[in-house]
Amino acid sequence: MSIDIIKSIRQSETEAEQIKKQSHEDVRQILSEASSQSYKLLEQTQEDAEKEAKKIIQDAEKQAKAEIEKFTTQVSSECNTIKENARKKLDKAVEIIIGRIVSPYGNS
Repeated sequence: MSIDIIKSIRQSETEAEQIKKQSHEDVRQILSEASSQSYKLLEQTQEDAEKEAKKIIQDAEKQAKAEIEKFTTQVSSECNTIKENARKKLDKAVEIIIGRIVSPYGNS
């Protein structure tokens, strides 16, 4: 009976050792999978961040172009107003210049 008990103990120890080895193997597998998943998640997060950054840049460029267009239109309008005012005053300036040159020296 003692031999049976010793055999049973050895068998239990062998089984325990196998369970221990299997546990270590399972742990390595789980860690490997977790590491792989974390890299995939990191890559996906980086891709998402790059896409979001590109979208933000595109939106900012569109907004800047709209502002530039608005200011260009406004400046063009102001330039046209200045030109019109200058044209209106051109005839009067010519009269003044002619009046100063012609009147003192000649045919008035």
